[in-house]
Amino acid sequence: MRERGLSVRQAKILFLIFHMAAVAYAVFFLHPYYGSNDEFTLAAIASGAYGSSPWYFIYINFLFGWLLRCFYLLFPAWNWYTLVMYGLIFLSLTAIGFTWIGRFRRTGWIMAAVLTLAALSPLYVEMQYTKTAAIVTAAGYVLLFYGGGDASARTEGEDEQRETGRRGSAGRALTMGAGILFLLMGSWIRFQAFGMISLVAFGIWLGRGVQAVRRRELRVFLRRDCAPCVVAFALALGSIALENVLVYTPGSPQEHYREYDRARQELLDYGVPEWDDYQEEYEALGLTRTDVINLENWLIADYDRYTAETFRAIVAFRQDRPFQWEYLKDYLVILVMKPLFLLGAALTLLWLLPFPASGRKRDWIPALWPYAALLGIYLYFIKIYRVLPIVVTACLLGFLIFAWSAVQEELGERWEKRLRGKRFPAACAAGVAVVCGLCVRMLVLPIWQQPLQQSDESVAFRKFYDTISKDKELYYVFDPLSGNGMELGYSIFERIPEDYMTNIFTLGGWETESPQVVKNLDAYGQRNLMTSLYTSDRAVLIADPLLEHLMQHLDETYDGLFLTYSKVNQIDGFNLYTLNYKMSNLKDDGHTARLSMTYTAENGRYDVFEGTVDMTPEELEGKSVFLWMESKESGKRRMYQGTWLQQDEDGLYSLLYDGSLAETSQVRFTIPKLSYLLDDRYEVHIVIYDGDRGHQLQTDNLLYEDGSAQGEEP
Repeated sequence: MRERGLSVRQAKILFLIFHMAAVAYAVFFLHPYYGSNDEFTLAAIASGAYGSSPWYFIYINFLFGWLLRCFYLLFPAWNWYTLVMYGLIFLSLTAIGFTWIGRFRRTGWIMAAVLTLAALSPLYVEMQYTKTAAIVTAAGYVLLFYGGGDASARTEGEDEQRETGRRGSAGRALTMGAGILFLLMGSWIRFQAFGMISLVAFGIWLGRGVQAVRRRELRVFLRRDCAPCVVAFALALGSIALENVLVYTPGSPQEHYREYDRARQELLDYGVPEWDDYQEEYEALGLTRTDVINLENWLIADYDRYTAETFRAIVAFRQDRPFQWEYLKDYLVILVMKPLFLLGAALTLLWLLPFPASGRKRDWIPALWPYAALLGIYLYFIKIYRVLPIVVTACLLGFLIFAWSAVQEELGERWEKRLRGKRFPAACAAGVAVVCGLCVRMLVLPIWQQPLQQSDESVAFRKFYDTISKDKELYYVFDPLSGNGMELGYSIFERIPEDYMTNIFTLGGWETESPQVVKNLDAYGQRNLMTSLYTSDRAVLIADPLLEHLMQHLDETYDGLFLTYSKVNQIDGFNLYTLNYKMSNLKDDGHTARLSMTYTAENGRYDVFEGTVDMTPEELEGKSVFLWMESKESGKRRMYQGTWLQQDEDGLYSLLYDGSLAETSQVRFTIPKLSYLLDDRYEVHIVIYDGDRGHQLQTDNLLYEDGSAQGEEP
């Protein structure tokens, strides 16, 4: 190496080792996680956690689903969703690096190393399928436009030129085939990302076309630059057409979900109009202010009200907002501070520096087009509402790759001979220092930070989620606004167990209309999550802030309902509640019960009533218990669910009587603080409910027999 330096092949092998070391660093020190709840949902579907076949994805082409399914059939215990995505990212960055090194060994190696470090956090740490699709698509275009070997390292020796500049037809065909495959995979993972990256890459094709016209090489241009792109687009569009025929057939659950999701995108992705501005229009649709608040918070799991037709009707009367020019200024200021943008612009500035003329005119179109494309994408998103951070990062990855690819040849010709001896490792070290300096928040600081999966919040959520997943007799609805996304507490390399989420449902998010979740709900006989909250004593709500809002929604939406709630359990900082409803056709029962103790809890927020029932464990098995009260003066009735004083291994009290736990006849009711005493002004009964009818027990009210006032819980 001292005598002859690195060959192109050796440089590629060295880069491959560097890339592998960078991935290992990211996995073990930067604490990878899923970048969105969508990603967790996709991984859950792939793992079969929703209890359905994983070939159909709600966002991804079904052909990619079949590919993943093959891996899961081979090794079912592995989380192949993450592994396949990681593999595609690794192959994409490696293909780009090999292409750059093959064209110009020294400058290409530095650019490839810097790209790998810059992409480490956006791709390997905050894994998200939109960004994965972007890098895979970018790799495809780099292979198609620069992987054919037509740009050679003119500054290399004769042997080097033969190695890097001359490839046989078989090698070119293999490179073109790999490029087409990368483009196809990018379109399968996220077609929208494929389209955005194609727009950024268009400048390369346009520059090649202008050159072909000048040089009168149209036939070469059509064969080399047009034909592979046409094949790739034909395959991508053909796979979409195939999906439309085989998956989105009229009347199928998949077709229903696609239409629902498209309508949802038109409304929720771009903003719900304010109630005060469109009150008459909303009321004409039968929607209340509470319904609009639900829409704004994406609490759309009420299939009777939040349908595709509802979304389209709102879009129809919503007026287009004026173009937000102030947003453009803000976004441009934010943009110039992004590390990926700064790195992309750095080589463009270096390319513009006044060096001795290289003997030919500069190719301005491919060098400046990525800037215009990035601005155009920003203008589009600002017009429709907002630019999502994930979309920004995906576009910036494509911008960096194509901005660098466009200027590489001229920079290589200028710098290859200069990077001799000690200058080459010094330049590499400088590139690493620049990237780490710009990305210090993403590449350095996490080493001393606690992993997200080990934070107190995540550990608590994991414990909570594991606990409530055990009891398949109960189903839980959790609050998506709690700030604890489902991905918290989970390693992205850990496969979610099959049927893990069959009793866990969410009140928000458009996934609730997907075939996987619908099938899951149907298995429980609860198609509508909102309405099921008051038609089943198994419905459990999580998180305090949303509770009263949901009660208001149900009370306003369904006439005649009187809703209350009880606190039934607590796991660390997570409270478990049940909504309570009016129960009709109660049967008198020969059994008796008594209420014997009352006190307040949690700084007076709750009244707690304890009692006993005169029934055998065999009679109570699988049954739930309620406190029923009626005002003798007004006739108003209220119901509150209680728990059996049976604790399981997690310290939770039973909602349904469990014969496998310690026998008990004691019950507890924890209800919001009453403004009155539950004395002889009320008729009070303990009710035993077995899922289809309630038994009203003759209850002795001994709460205040000793004449003492209510006290605090010891």
